[in-house]
Amino acid sequence: MNEIMNQISWQIESLKQLFRRVSFFSMEQEIYPGGRTCQELLNHIVLLPEADYRLSQGASKEEIDQFTHYWQKELTSTEMLEARLDLSFSILKDAYKELEPEELMVKTTSYWGAKYNQKEWLLVILTHLSHHRSQLYTFLKTEGEQIDVKLFE
Repeated sequence: MNEIMNQISWQIESLKQLFRRVSFFSMEQEIYPGGRTCQELLNHIVLLPEADYRLSQGASKEEIDQFTHYWQKELTSTEMLEARLDLSFSILKDAYKELEPEELMVKTTSYWGAKYNQKEWLLVILTHLSHHRSQLYTFLKTEGEQIDVKLFE
């Protein structure tokens, strides 16, 4: 579990570096035609560790929608985005520290029907972060940003 948490931590630090490369003018740009805006993507990323953990605990679609709706109006600066990402990861780490080994094997089902144990959910979170980090990186590159952020160690 520590190895997966270390990888998530590394991704979060690289995400924060990418956040600092987003210009004010890029925030309302769609990351691809018909897709989320950059601001929407950033809001999604910073809530992801906590939101996906909530999903792993059986949160309903309505609960997740309410959670994300509340936070999207609060995240208005790079500093706030970084702080919320740190909080989201801290909540995830603290929750996993409390799990007993047998609890890691308990499977839960998401509202859309995916069924994973807690170890698998942690891998889902890692993969989900990787996916959106790549989206942000690609968006910034297409916007002409010079990026010196390493995506892999």
